Amino acid sequence: MKLKNKVLLTLLVVTSFFQKITAQTEFETWGNLTGIRTEQGLHDFNTSLVLVNEQGYKWVTRKEGQKTDFKRDNETNTFSYEMKNISWTQTLKPLTTNSIRVKIDFSAPKDTLIQGAYFRIKLPEDFTKDTSFKITNPESITAQAIRAAFDNASYKAPVKAVNMLTKERGIQVTAQEQTELIIITGKDSLNPEFELNFAIATGNLEAGKTYSNTFDIEVSGETDNSPVTLKLFPEQEGNPFDGIGGNFRLQNPKADPQVIDYALDNLRVAWSRVELPWKQWHPDPDKNPMIEAKKGNLHPKVKASLEMAKRLNERGIPVILAAWFAPKWAIIGERAEGVNLDGSRGNQLDQSKKEEIYNSITSYIQFLKEEYGVEAVLFSFNESDLGIDVRQAPEEHDQLIRELGSHFKNAGLNTKLLLGDTADATGWDFTTQASINPESLPFIGGVSFHSWRGWSQENLLKWHDIANRVKEPLFVGEGSIDAGAWRYPQIFEEPTYALEEMRIYLKIIKMAQPLSILQWQLTSDYSVLSGGGVYGNDDEEMHPTQRFYNLKQLGTTPKGLNVLPLVSDDPLITATALGSSENSQYALHLVNKSGDREITILGIPETISFFNIYTTNESSFFEKKKKIRPKDGKISFKLNGASFVSLFSNED
Repeated sequence: MKLKNKVLLTLLVVTSFFQKITAQTEFETWGNLTGIRTEQGLHDFNTSLVLVNEQGYKWVTRKEGQKTDFKRDNETNTFSYEMKNISWTQTLKPLTTNSIRVKIDFSAPKDTLIQGAYFRIKLPEDFTKDTSFKITNPESITAQAIRAAFDNASYKAPVKAVNMLTKERGIQVTAQEQTELIIITGKDSLNPEFELNFAIATGNLEAGKTYSNTFDIEVSGETDNSPVTLKLFPEQEGNPFDGIGGNFRLQNPKADPQVIDYALDNLRVAWSRVELPWKQWHPDPDKNPMIEAKKGNLHPKVKASLEMAKRLNERGIPVILAAWFAPKWAIIGERAEGVNLDGSRGNQLDQSKKEEIYNSITSYIQFLKEEYGVEAVLFSFNESDLGIDVRQAPEEHDQLIRELGSHFKNAGLNTKLLLGDTADATGWDFTTQASINPESLPFIGGVSFHSWRGWSQENLLKWHDIANRVKEPLFVGEGSIDAGAWRYPQIFEEPTYALEEMRIYLKIIKMAQPLSILQWQLTSDYSVLSGGGVYGNDDEEMHPTQRFYNLKQLGTTPKGLNVLPLVSDDPLITATALGSSENSQYALHLVNKSGDREITILGIPETISFFNIYTTNESSFFEKKKKIRPKDGKISFKLNGASFVSLFSNED
């Protein structure tokens, strides 16, 4: 064995051993803890940092609620925040097999009077009214005693440690420095919803002084690793799923090419979305952009986007076009930068120049078709409900679909308009007017939302209903879970991010039933690859991350399958199925956020002779585990904890 291989083997052994002897902190992308994962499984709870100003107004760390940075140094994770000119640093480090250390630093740039700054822990639902609290300084109390003594409001006293125990499990928090603890309870006597607030600082903050405390959190007892039974309903075929897609908006000429090459060579990409760089296509209203383009006067960004669309089309990947920035002549007022004074974003189109606008956009799509052989399937303005970067009201969106769609048709184009293409799953009402307008329906070729926020069951079902109403396919035009993560890109390599992203994808497929989820992006931006200059990481060769293998595993789903109900009553297991009785192909996808579980799936069709199981997690990348055979319409297998697991039927 070569020396290099010996060193690599040693590192793998040491790494595996280290992983076994330390707990893993699980957290949201912005740093709120969601629990501690041990070899048993996930011991869940939730944390946040809370600032209460002099008037009693609260700021709580939340998604996109503060300026966030993230760094990893071996096993230490550090989140840095700015919250109303207050600086926080939260450092997370594993200690033992079942404990972690959380260090909080807090400072203000000038003398500031506050009510308090707190490290908050919210206990999970299984910590009920029967929970006992053993408090070091001064005593042991019960949940009932807290409520009785403080009129359903709170317990307040200095503490060194607090141990919370139920019959099944416990959470102990030990502060390095004694601090004030406020326990707040809900008013529901059966489900009190305990919140523990540990003070970091109160009263007058001295300018530049750092206030700190360190908390060791230890979990004990049993997690729920009981067997789970799921049921498949193969006869209830829903909408088709073509597979994963990708965004190819070119922004980094140095790093993009190698990332795109790797993605296209190693993933089955079903759909694509490419920028229509309108601002660069037609900057001068007095010149015909088509004539200029045929003379060879193409802006480099335009040329690169055209060539990207051609490359995708030659691979048989349908192309969706999206425009971000409009030319200056086509918008009202000066170009917006960030948030406008009225709280809006972006610029409205100048309606007095509608014909010029329609001609300009149409000319690009015609040029792409005539000179590059690509007929775009769909066109939209990106996130125009929010104003990123063209802003529209629902009435303007409806008008654009109706009028620009007619313009495309009269120009001999088959390109249609994408309804919505909203910034979040919450934006479904933006589509209502166009979706019920019979004059707009002929020009709608698809429906789209972006998955950055708002993945509630209610919202996802709304999108399913809208797509069915207009009788066109639904797309997730931009797929991922944290729009601000580009600011702290090391988060993309965290296992918890990868697993949560895939969990949301399975939920979307299950509820909204899109034709494709288009990853944002399959370039170096929000990349599923690392190294090779991606986000400035030149220290490593370019390589796939866990997120890449998640996509590869989901993308292995054969084309031509329809969404099927696969029912799980366990909230930590998200399950989605796809299948076709016509060709007897089935794909079952599960994300397990708990520990190892024994799984039984009922309702397996008789036509299936076997399933191959694939697993992606922190240590296994699209790894083929084993083959299982159904018996009496069911299968049973071990589902690995903290994993994305897929079963593909009758696979060669």
